[in-house]
Amino acid sequence: MGCVSAQTDQKIGTNCPPGLRTLDALANTPEFIQILQEEVTAFHLVSKDVIQCIPSTYEEASKRTFGNDSIITIYKGDHTMKQRAVLATFLRIQSGWPHELP
Repeated sequence: MGCVSAQTDQKIGTNCPPGLRTLDALANTPEFIQILQEEVTAFHLVSKDVIQCIPSTYEEASKRTFGNDSIITIYKGDHTMKQRAVLATFLRIQSGWPHELP
């Protein structure tokens, strides 16, 4: 899911950061990499292992939405620690956007 998809779903506003159209693009930004490294360090993970799970993390997370379109909750039992680090990074990075996810 990228900004275009999120806008269609009315999850975020139409002012997605310029040039950012997919989660892959977001995952390649310096800000994302910095925040991900903070998560990796905080939880004593291996960067390359966490980076490898970025592409599949959204797909795995979306399987567990249970129709909840309001508050995003990351449950320990639903995701690996590496996936939780990636999801936390995505949530942290968008928290400064004007129409951040709750």
